Amino acid sequence: MTKFDYEILMLLCNQNVDNPLKAMNISQILEEIPVVRRKSYSTTYRHLLSMAQQGYVRCGLIDGLASTYYVSELGRACYKS
Repeated sequence: MTKFDYEILMLLCNQNVDNPLKAMNISQILEEIPVVRRKSYSTTYRHLLSMAQQGYVRCGLIDGLASTYYVSELGRACYKS
């Protein structure tokens, strides 16, 4: 897990994005991350895919054409530790 992965995880946990209905798309995630720590859309997408493969986040309901993401139980446990 990278610092940016943890930044995303922290955002999702603090915003209580913990189920498919509350899931956020990449643009919404980037809006909430401070500008100095923000990455590009494609970099954020790659980080989220990696986190999903590791089980920290899950894909939520589709928002138009955009995929959405929410924190899993494993991600919440990692954030708390």
